[in-house]
Amino acid sequence: TAYVVLSVVFMINDGVVVDTHVMRVTQRLGLTQQQKNREKAERDLMALLPREQWYEYAKLIGAHGRRTCNARKPECDACAVKDLCPSAGRFT
Repeated sequence: TAYVVLSVVFMINDGVVVDTHVMRVTQRLGLTQQQKNREKAERDLMALLPREQWYEYAKLIGAHGRRTCNARKPECDACAVKDLCPSAGRFT
């Protein structure tokens, strides 16, 4: 929550917001091996992404996780990044 406030209100990218949706999509994309540790997943993402993209990544990937790559029944056929995703099709 603090990172969201810093990013939105003060335009400061001080970290990557890793909520449940960001964590799930990031794992499925193979960008982190973390299963539960959000702090370590955040560090993995911070090492991979340019700082100026941290907030935007979390916002877009979180939305993708809520709409398409949901927990129980991801819609891999409708996924815009299915060709890049090592998990595509595993859940259908």
